[in-house]
Amino acid sequence: MLNWDVQDVRKYKDKPFAFDEELDLKKELMERSEDISSVGVAKISGQLFNDNGLVISDIKVDVPVTVPSTRSLEPVEIPLKFRINEAYNIDDIDTEDIDENTIIIPIDDDHPTVNVYESILDNILLNIPSQVLTKEEINGKNMPSGNNWEVISEEDYQKQKEEDKQINPEFAKLKNLFKDNEEKE
Repeated sequence: MLNWDVQDVRKYKDKPFAFDEELDLKKELMERSEDISSVGVAKISGQLFNDNGLVISDIKVDVPVTVPSTRSLEPVEIPLKFRINEAYNIDDIDTEDIDENTIIIPIDDDHPTVNVYESILDNILLNIPSQVLTKEEINGKNMPSGNNWEVISEEDYQKQKEEDKQINPEFAKLKNLFKDNEEKE
């Protein structure tokens, strides 16, 4: 289940360790996030590279996740497709010289395993977008509203701001009146 003993990974010193699996992650993901209402089968493929004390992972994840719309709370299925690249420090090497953008995961000495499974769960949750809309919400102009309030689009908001900036002609005459007073001082 995408969890390998460090000794097994060390055997692949000169060639990558490849894997390709389909997993049911619904239970774990729904336990970790109340927003998730459904999860399809996750297609996971990737390779582990043993590189002088580090195991480098290159993993592709493809999983459909259903979450509520951030506008209407209607269910929306999102097809998540992303890659995970991490390094597992299996020999407790000094990582000071490694690129600062590389995610380095220490290995537990009591249970020396490369646990890609937990990383996949974490990254699925991290890849769910903060704004989720149904197709109708994306294409339509129907915005939620209530008593004395309504949601407006960014475009409508900008138009409203521009209209507020336009000066009333009656006030424009007063503006010139104050200019004369400023010049006299």
